[in-house]
Amino acid sequence: MDGIVAGVLGWMGTIGTFAAYVLLWRGRLMATSLTYAAMNTVGGVLAGTAGALYGAWPVVASNVIWAGVGAHTLLATIRARRRQVIAL
Repeated sequence: MDGIVAGVLGWMGTIGTFAAYVLLWRGRLMATSLTYAAMNTVGGVLAGTAGALYGAWPVVASNVIWAGVGAHTLLATIRARRRQVIAL
């Protein structure tokens, strides 16, 4: 059962981060969009969780870093948008 859960989480994370990149590349998302940052954050968390369930620690490390970058982008974008609203 854990193998199935890990597999589903891993594929969801992989598809999510790949989809985010494809949407960015095709001009459907901007690098500063909340959707792009959220897709990368969630994808990294899901893939990292799957890696942990498999015991694949290099996968966990890279995806935790990926999720951290996505979360940082998400927070920076929210802060920038709040500053723009306040400045208006």
